[in-house]
Amino acid sequence: MELRYKYRFNFFRFVNEVLLLTVCFILAFYILTRVYHRNFILLNVWMLPLLVIGWYFSSRSTKTSDDLNSKSLTANLYKTANSIFIQACLVILFFFTSHQTYNSKSFLFFYVLFLSILIPLEKLFYKRLMVFLQKKGMNKKRILVIGGGKTGMEFSNIIDGNMHLGYEIIGFLDDEQKPYLNGKYLGTVDKIDEMMESHSVEFDEVVVALPNRAHNKIKHIASVVGRNTVKLRIIPAYHELINSQYNVSIFNGFPMITLRHEPLDEIHLRSIKRVFDIVFSSLVLVLVCSWLFPLIALAIKLSSPGPVFFIQERWGKKNEKIKCFKFRSMKMMSKDVDENSGKYQQAKKNDPRITRVGAFLRKSNLDEFPQFVNVLIGNMSVVGPRPHPTPLNLESKEVIDNYLVRHLVKPGITGWAQVNGFRGETSDPSLMMARVNYDIWYIENWSLLLDVKIIFLTFWKTLVGDKHAF
Repeated sequence: MELRYKYRFNFFRFVNEVLLLTVCFILAFYILTRVYHRNFILLNVWMLPLLVIGWYFSSRSTKTSDDLNSKSLTANLYKTANSIFIQACLVILFFFTSHQTYNSKSFLFFYVLFLSILIPLEKLFYKRLMVFLQKKGMNKKRILVIGGGKTGMEFSNIIDGNMHLGYEIIGFLDDEQKPYLNGKYLGTVDKIDEMMESHSVEFDEVVVALPNRAHNKIKHIASVVGRNTVKLRIIPAYHELINSQYNVSIFNGFPMITLRHEPLDEIHLRSIKRVFDIVFSSLVLVLVCSWLFPLIALAIKLSSPGPVFFIQERWGKKNEKIKCFKFRSMKMMSKDVDENSGKYQQAKKNDPRITRVGAFLRKSNLDEFPQFVNVLIGNMSVVGPRPHPTPLNLESKEVIDNYLVRHLVKPGITGWAQVNGFRGETSDPSLMMARVNYDIWYIENWSLLLDVKIIFLTFWKTLVGDKHAF
């Protein structure tokens, strides 16, 4: 899709979703005032612009119109659920700041209910419409693939499995006639010259899926195709290393591909996160910890001998060693490292080292509250990958791929992996791998709204309970 049409299409989709959002708002308003005869004051109409702005920023990352980089309907619905969750948070925030408690729960329920019905239906309708139009041959683009190897076939499978994209592969050029091309073999790579001159086969785009060693052939193809009104795309042979957050830049004439885009590389975004950390941790320390800490300290002292706080060496940003503060939840003289195996002993269910008060503190996450001091000092953040003790880091980095990537940012009191169920013991390498993958996703997709969402989910899981907390 051409860039100008892509922008127009994205604008059309956004306007369409804003109209649906407005309909949901009006329906919720109507039900409260006409059906339940509730008093819904006119001031609340000013909530609508706030919700529209929130929807704009929360839905910008969906990229549903990216051609050749399709997202499944399930992935789009998941991102839609995230946007609806943020809408719910904004409604709660509006009612809280305007000091309203009446009717807020009823409005929130109906508004989120209608959003959860209409927005997914809109996306489902759009996808079905695109498939229908493509089957009718409308706006379909024909692709010639040069290279019938592993990369070319993987690309072909993606196109065949996503008809709504509007692409059709008309054939392959390859120096070997491979039987699995299913009758779509059109000749050797050199035949591209003849096809471009004679126009014997009609196609709109050429996708090159050749290995790096075919550099001269790729250069020749680019020259031939460039002289015609045909779009050329090249799949790099190292495409497996590139994820959806890659970045392309020009460095003194050399194209550079950055495999991992990290928003917090930008100093202004780091500053925003730091200001949020300072404000949030200061409020928690003053409003909550000022009276909660003495109570917890007294309970710890009465339950078992030993200090109130437990200070442990953990790894922070760029593997820097930091002193991580916690309330002591284990008995004195508990061993971190198993004397027989020499491995770090993670806390597990019914761990005999944990005291009765400690079990409650760990279950409710209260043992982590002293880390708000770490946040204020600056070696931790409210949200980020959880910091692990030094022995666990030394063990994990040898067996888990990309383990140290999680140390590109400051560690957090809570994180994306934790709210998705990956907290507690990770003795199984697959569990640690899943935690690392969630942490890397957070690093690559960071936003202030995502941090707020994680804080909300952490609070919610604390209220309803987490089976992995022990």
